Amino acid sequence: MADCKQCKSQFEITKKDELIHKKMNVPAPSLCPSCRQQRRIAFRNDQNYYKNKCHICEKNLVSIYSSDKDIPVLCSDCFWSDKFDPLEYGQDFDFNRPFFEQYAEMRAKVPRLAIFNTQSENSDFTIHSSRNRNCYMGSSLLDSEDVHYSDWAFNCRDCMDLLFCSRMEMCYQCTDCQDCAHSNYLELCSNVSESFFCFDCRGSQRLVGCVSIRNRKNHILNQPASKEECLEIIKKLKTDPKFFEEFKKKYEKLKSDLPKRDAWTVNCEICSGNYVVDCKNATNCYNVKDCEDVRYAYEAKDVKDGYDVTRIGGAEFIYECKGVVDLQFGKFCNLTYQSDNMAYCDNCQASSYSFGCMSLKQNKNCILNKKYTVDEYRALVPKIIEYMKKIGEYGEFFPTELSPFGYNETKAQEFYPMAKKEVLAKGWKWSDFEPEVPKTTKTIPSNRLPDNIKDIPDDILNWAIESEGNGKPFKIIPQELKFYRTKGLPIPHLSYKERHQKRVELQNPRKLYARNCDECKKDIKTTYNPEHPEKVYCEECYFKHVY
Repeated sequence: MADCKQCKSQFEITKKDELIHKKMNVPAPSLCPSCRQQRRIAFRNDQNYYKNKCHICEKNLVSIYSSDKDIPVLCSDCFWSDKFDPLEYGQDFDFNRPFFEQYAEMRAKVPRLAIFNTQSENSDFTIHSSRNRNCYMGSSLLDSEDVHYSDWAFNCRDCMDLLFCSRMEMCYQCTDCQDCAHSNYLELCSNVSESFFCFDCRGSQRLVGCVSIRNRKNHILNQPASKEECLEIIKKLKTDPKFFEEFKKKYEKLKSDLPKRDAWTVNCEICSGNYVVDCKNATNCYNVKDCEDVRYAYEAKDVKDGYDVTRIGGAEFIYECKGVVDLQFGKFCNLTYQSDNMAYCDNCQASSYSFGCMSLKQNKNCILNKKYTVDEYRALVPKIIEYMKKIGEYGEFFPTELSPFGYNETKAQEFYPMAKKEVLAKGWKWSDFEPEVPKTTKTIPSNRLPDNIKDIPDDILNWAIESEGNGKPFKIIPQELKFYRTKGLPIPHLSYKERHQKRVELQNPRKLYARNCDECKKDIKTTYNPEHPEKVYCEECYFKHVY
C-alpha cells in the first residue's frame, strides 16, 4: 500500500499497475486515483463563459478565460494565421531550476485559443466541441444540432440539459441515456420514447415514473395503464408544479425500493467501474465507451492503452492526460489535439515529438517552445527527464496550482467540492470574478412565473429571472423558449449551472466498494456504498429481476 501525498489515505498499487508504469516508463504515482483525477479536472472549465478580446486583432470574443486573468487569448483565425508563432516564446532549459517553474514562466507569455470548438456553425458558446450546428452553452458536444446546456452529448438533436447522452432527440433533463426520443427526466435509459421520469428502462414507450422496465408500453409507476392515462399524467406533470412534486416523490420511492445493478455496464468484457459501454479490459473506469486496455479512465471514448486519463477522445498509449483528442504516445498532456509523442504539453495542435510546450501548431522537436534538430531533441529530452526525476517532478501531471482557473470554475468543484478557505490553504487559485449581470430593464422571481408555458409571453426574453436556488439572475434565449413551447414544458426556476449540478449529483461516486449481492450474497464491487440503504444485485440476479 502507498500513502497519498495529498489526502494522506492509503491506496493500492497493484501488480498490473506496476506493469503499466514499466510499460509507460514512469514512476509510481504519489497521489491516490481520486486525487489524481481531482488534479486533472482542476484544469478544466466547462461551465463558465466570459467576454474577452483577441490578443492580436482585438475583436470581441467568447472565452473560457475571464479577462481578469491576464491570459493572452486568440480567436481561431489569428491562432492559425502567420501572425502568431508560438516559437517566438521559446526558451532554453535551465538545469538549475525546477521544470514546472520554467514551464509556468514560459506559458504565461504564450497566447492560447480563447475557446475550443471546431468545424461548427453558429455554436460559439460551446467548448471542447466539434461538428455541431446551432448549439449553445455546451461542453464536449459532437455531431449535434440544436442542443443547449448539455455536457458530453454525441449525435443529438433538439435537446436540452443532457449529461453523458448519445443519439437523443427532443429530450430534456436526461443523464446517461442513449437512443431516446420525446422524453423528459430519464436516467440510464435506452430506446425509450414519449416518457417522463424513468430510471433504467429499455425498449419502451410511454412510461411515467417507471423503474427497471423492459420492452413495455403505457405504464405508470410500473403498473399497466392506458395510453390516454399516460398522456394525461404527462400533461399534468408539465403544467401543475404541485402535482409534479407529489408524483416525483412516488417515483423516487419506487426507485429507492427496487434493487440496483452493481455496475451499470453494457456489452463489456473484464471491466470494473460504472457507466461503461462497449469496452474490454477497462479497470476502475467511469463514463467510458469503446475503450480497450484502460485503467482509471474518466469520461473517455475510443481509447486504447490509456491510463489515468480524463475527457479523452480517440487516443492510444497515453498516460496522465486530460482533454486530448487523437493523441498517440502522450504523457502528462492537456488540451492536445491530433498530435503524437508529446509530454507535458498544453493547448497544442497537430504537433509531434515535443516536451513542455504551449500552443504549438504543426511543430515538432520542441522543448519549452524552442525548436531543435532531431538529434538535439533526442539527446536533450532524456537529460531533462532524469533531472526531473532527481528533483521529484517527473511522473506527475501539472500541479494544481498551475491551473489557469480558479478551483471553483472547474469540474473539480463539481466532483470534489471545496470551500474557498480550503482551496487557498492548499495554495490553489479561487476566482471571485463576476461576469456582467444580464442587461434587462425587468426582473422577475422564478416563483412568480406562470406554471403553464402557454401563459409565458414573448417578452420573457427581455426579463431576467431570479433563480429560486442561488437568487442570481439568468435569461432565457429565443431557441430555449421555442423548445419549451414545443414540448409544453414550464420555464425552469434554476439557472443552467444549477440544473447541470443537479444532474452531476445523480451520478454515483467514482469509487468502488466491496459488498455482497443482496440476493445471492456473492462478493461484488460497486459504486453503491454498503452503508446506504439501497438493495444492490449482482449482474445475474439483476437480470433475473428485470427480465
